[in-house]
Amino acid sequence: MLKRFIVENFSSFQTDNSLDLTAGKTEVNPTHIVKFNKVKILKSAILYGANASGKSNLIKAIDYASKIILTSLDSVDRYKKYFRLDKVSANKPTKFEFELEIDSKFFTYGFTSILSNKEITEEWLYEIGKNNPEMIFERIDNIVTLGKSLQKASKNKFEIYAEDMKNQSSQLFLSEIANKQLSLSDNPEAKTINDIYNWFSKKLILLYPNTQFEQKSLLITDKELSNSFIKYLNEFDTGIKNIESVEENFETSLKNIPKNIKKHIESKLLDAKDNNNKIVLESDNELYIISKEKDELKVQKLGLVHGLDFQDAFELKDESDGTRRLFDLIPLISKFSQDFTIIIDEFDRSLHPMLTNKFFELFYSLNIEDSKTQLIVTTHESTLLDLNLVRRDEIFFIEKDENGASKLFSLNQFKVRYDSKIEKAYLLGRYGAIPVFKTFDEINIGN
Repeated sequence: MLKRFIVENFSSFQTDNSLDLTAGKTEVNPTHIVKFNKVKILKSAILYGANASGKSNLIKAIDYASKIILTSLDSVDRYKKYFRLDKVSANKPTKFEFELEIDSKFFTYGFTSILSNKEITEEWLYEIGKNNPEMIFERIDNIVTLGKSLQKASKNKFEIYAEDMKNQSSQLFLSEIANKQLSLSDNPEAKTINDIYNWFSKKLILLYPNTQFEQKSLLITDKELSNSFIKYLNEFDTGIKNIESVEENFETSLKNIPKNIKKHIESKLLDAKDNNNKIVLESDNELYIISKEKDELKVQKLGLVHGLDFQDAFELKDESDGTRRLFDLIPLISKFSQDFTIIIDEFDRSLHPMLTNKFFELFYSLNIEDSKTQLIVTTHESTLLDLNLVRRDEIFFIEKDENGASKLFSLNQFKVRYDSKIEKAYLLGRYGAIPVFKTFDEINIGN
């Protein structure tokens, strides 16, 4: 689980800003937390702020750091990613730090870099939550210092790996060890490093407003998946009663597809020696599976059935933006009990307020007591500001100061009663993080 994320000198974040998911003292909605002895971590967080306040930049910071961890500095765009509204930030390190719970142990892992130089300046991994934090490794520039656990490794392997880092300024030591895929039976000391790396590669899910479910074609062929979609599309009141495969003529169905693409599909499939080859094509929210059957091309389209007494199958492009958005969100529901950290930017895009509430209610109902899945979203949907639905410590705000720097803070900083109408208070500006409009009296248009 993600316990805390810290970012500094990245995009609109000038100084240290922390998204702290350590639960507060409130006893309301106790199922919204996971307990680890004395430590309690929140299962959800909802971030509010005006447009351009920095909400998306926080998500981008997590994503950016994750990409560096999973690949290297070489794979990311480093141009002017620092805080640009002062004279000194260009030459200051950018910092990312994650506090994570893994197997009921707590770790802090982070790194700094002057991005324009494409060099890691610091990197550290500690086990925390003990009386004294235990260093696993620490790095300054290209010099790696090993903690006691790595020093005990047989044949001084990790000392050799640490020595190799002197020539790898853009690569993280954590990534270097994880990518070696060491046998844990022979190198048990590498388990913690692998576990941290695998959290980023396997347990962290990030969705942006334009992120799409890339396996929609399976809805045509996978009955179990389509039944699951139908269940939730019905629960969300989209009017879709069934999902079916609609067969159409190749020429008629692909009449709006460029001729060169059609010819490529024809030659690839008709020249194939067997009938098992398939091509999945998605264009303008239309989905096709094209295959060969007895030397003829067969087209299957995704059909979304509406109606009661009289039914007809509609295409995905015929559906509303909100329904199409659900096609990208519904696959997440199966992960609500599988220990993922799910982060969604602009969660409420194209969704009715009641639907956003329903999604969170579904998350809390399916996220069973033992599950450690987290749902973190940015949103403008104020109806989620309901203390019957969420806890005070699950609500965060982001706003910019007079210098254009984003500041992240929690509703828990305010003295809020358990029965307070926080939606109204937020819209009235009590907590900040709302747009401040200027007067339009002196603006002349069309002179």
